[in-house]
Amino acid sequence: MMTGQKHILLVEDEPHLAFNMELNLQAEGYRVTLAKDGREAIEKYDKDGPFALVILDVMLPEMNGFEVASHIRQNDKITGILMLTARASENDVLQGLETGADDYMTKPFSLQELFLRVKRMADRSDLFSPLRTGKQTLIQFREVTWNPQTFELKGPQGSFVLTALEAKVLTEFLEHPQEILTRKHLLGRVWGVHGNVETRTVDNFIMRLRKYFEKDPSQPEILQSVRGRGYKFCAELKEVSG
Repeated sequence: MMTGQKHILLVEDEPHLAFNMELNLQAEGYRVTLAKDGREAIEKYDKDGPFALVILDVMLPEMNGFEVASHIRQNDKITGILMLTARASENDVLQGLETGADDYMTKPFSLQELFLRVKRMADRSDLFSPLRTGKQTLIQFREVTWNPQTFELKGPQGSFVLTALEAKVLTEFLEHPQEILTRKHLLGRVWGVHGNVETRTVDNFIMRLRKYFEKDPSQPEILQSVRGRGYKFCAELKEVSG
């Protein structure tokens, strides 16, 4: 095994596709652990981790991908989850994102696109590993306190630990307060997806963040929509020592 190889858990029950993906991911320099059904995926996740990324098919024997993602997210907000689905319906995509997936791809897909997504997400696993330091800097806005070291957020809706991608989206807004950020900007900065791409991924993540810290998510005051342009973070920021 090469030193510094990023470890990926690949969960795919179709033998030909699984073999092809495993072989090509290894050729790209990744260490790959393969699971052929949902139950085996959980066993290998618990036994062989940590992983930089989980590539997770939705339709699996034993346990489906949504159940596997929920299991992972119970105690792990850091590991990226890329879901693969043969069904492109919005309900399937929303269910995957709500169970903790960070991104999704619809079958069939090109290996080039897969490698781009994998590289972005696996590299992000280094960036978002929580910092184990004694001193922490907290960020406050309105009635919300955000810990960028541990991804903990406390606000009017309670306390939450954000996933790595949720944290990245929030960070992008905190770095550009009062600025309108387009979907194209966010897709490029957070997901590494460029060009004119039709996807509701950004909107779904905005909905998730609003549920965490808006008093009334249906009438957002902090993360506001700007019709036809994008979203704007509308709150004053303050740094405090933890």
